[in-house]
Amino acid sequence: MFKLDLTEGDYPIILKPNLGQPTLINIRDDKNLVFEAYIIVIPTQSIEEILQFFHLNLYIQPILKDKGNFTERRGELYPLQVLEINKIKKVDFREQGIINEEDCIIWDIFNTLLQIDNIFGKRSVLYKIQIQIKEKNKIFQILEESNRSLLLFDIVHDVPNRIENKVNYHAIALFDKDWSDFKFIHATDFHVARRNDFISKFLKDKAKDRIDRYKKRRKKLSKQENFILTRDFEYRKEIQEHKLDKLRFAKYNFNHNLRLLIRFINEHVSKNKLDFVLMTGDLVDYIKIARGNDQYKDNFHVFFDILLGVNRGLDKHPYFSDDEYINSQEVLAPIFTIVGNHDYRKGHYSIQVGSIHKIFGLTKKDLRGYYDIKFFNYFLALRSKDKYLRDYFRYFNPNLNYKLKIGNEFNFIFLETGQDSIADMHDLLKGAPSTKGLKDYQIDLLRAYIKLSRERIIIVMHTPPISPNFGALTRYRLKRQFKLKRKVQWYDFYEHSLEKYTGNGRIDQILNLKYQTIMYNWAAFLKICTGSDKIIRRKVDLILCGHTHTIKEFRLKEARETETISMGFYFTKIPVIVPCEVYTSRYREIFKTFKNPMDLQIWFDVNKPFIFQTQAIGPLSLKFKFKPPGFRYINIKNNQIMRLPIYSLHLINENTKAP
Repeated sequence: MFKLDLTEGDYPIILKPNLGQPTLINIRDDKNLVFEAYIIVIPTQSIEEILQFFHLNLYIQPILKDKGNFTERRGELYPLQVLEINKIKKVDFREQGIINEEDCIIWDIFNTLLQIDNIFGKRSVLYKIQIQIKEKNKIFQILEESNRSLLLFDIVHDVPNRIENKVNYHAIALFDKDWSDFKFIHATDFHVARRNDFISKFLKDKAKDRIDRYKKRRKKLSKQENFILTRDFEYRKEIQEHKLDKLRFAKYNFNHNLRLLIRFINEHVSKNKLDFVLMTGDLVDYIKIARGNDQYKDNFHVFFDILLGVNRGLDKHPYFSDDEYINSQEVLAPIFTIVGNHDYRKGHYSIQVGSIHKIFGLTKKDLRGYYDIKFFNYFLALRSKDKYLRDYFRYFNPNLNYKLKIGNEFNFIFLETGQDSIADMHDLLKGAPSTKGLKDYQIDLLRAYIKLSRERIIIVMHTPPISPNFGALTRYRLKRQFKLKRKVQWYDFYEHSLEKYTGNGRIDQILNLKYQTIMYNWAAFLKICTGSDKIIRRKVDLILCGHTHTIKEFRLKEARETETISMGFYFTKIPVIVPCEVYTSRYREIFKTFKNPMDLQIWFDVNKPFIFQTQAIGPLSLKFKFKPPGFRYINIKNNQIMRLPIYSLHLINENTKAP
């Protein structure tokens, strides 16, 4: 893997479908098994030359199991046939008035991927090809024998005169199901980095060394050593409230959190209880390896290997043998990805500066003696550029913005929210950066996608459109305003609580909601979501996001009277108009109170759009009440959103004796 240099050679490269944006084929709708792919080629090549590269060299290969030798997990190669090829020209539907999904996809690729030099060598021309999966009956039989409603396939290009095949892993997901009912996971903020395993191994090695040193002496081991050597986790519904004190400093390995998520995903795929996964940004913590092995060029490769259950020999001596550091399972569900602000960051940050160690669930004492091999450069850690996404575009997803249609009702619109923004220095200095947000072309793209969508619309993004500043001074002010004798808690802002304190339930009247959110086109985006945009007046249903590492739920409403909030420091306050009414509550619990699905649908349609922020799979939040890492497991039934529960890491087996 990754031995094939995608900047060299003259063979065409399939951009999509790929790992982070696979094609879903439902055999109930398409028994011919035909799909479209986008390729990038050298400008001088003719259509005949391009087709020659694919002739008798293109296959799909099923992933039949998630464990064991990588090649043995896969089945036979089944041939593909290119039916049609067409050259793609850059279009701007804002000028030409063309409204179709293909133009939107192409426009995004030209505005993002093709702006980066040498990403695919001399290749710069796009073609769309139509491909048919041959030997259909065998493919149907494989799906039936799997006893699953979905099966993943790699697209394998046996490139002439090359030692290694060009593989688009997990590029095709074959289904046999009625899409009026489906389930998916929203997971975000993974912050995968090679050093995460080294930090955890350092802690365990230090604990084992202490055990060896005091083995012959009557000195009792501290609870700390016993805990780090025996603690284990699994994902379960809701929060393990009675163990929050232990979970707060549970010494998390974010890489292992993802490995546990893959285990959860595969268990539910095998039971036909999960259909796909949304991964909303901060896939990696930074690009370059801080501490790790020579086998990895950057952390996108580390993330890739965890998803595919590949270890590159690092699961053997003298590297790692502990199960926590081994990629033992390959994910069996199709995943759809977008990037976050950390995916643009080049260099690592120091976990020993300030309170950063706390997001790992560590104490200062835990880190004594730990160092990163590479020198920490604060300015390099904040350096962000589009070109750092090269390997994301190559191996995961060629689009930063795209649309996914599920069944006849649901449309998922993926929006990229950009790098860290220095426009709001207040947020950046507080360690809670806002991101640049949406460019003008993305607003036009969003409007186009909404026009192309039927029924339900779910927007998927990294940075939330609403995020409150709930600092100490704000809490003190509101404690006096609410006339409370205790500290202000988040539930005090639930709409039924605010009605008692202020006379109405609007949170936008009392908190700065443009904190740690998108900077550009913030108001325009909120107007579009609430159906108050001048160009397109249609409410979206749901916005799924991450970035803040907290669990928050809001609903928006078109404003009859707008509110003005103040941004910035006290001596440089900037007034900003909030273009909609904002309310908050624990809406996932309200969903459960409806016994009749029709009543739930009516309530949902009246109160939408909703914003659901999900906590991180990786780092903990330092800004709000602690919640352990987790995700949302969302259930759609009869084309209605029924449940959006939280799953989180629960401690198991942490009380056993240390070895």
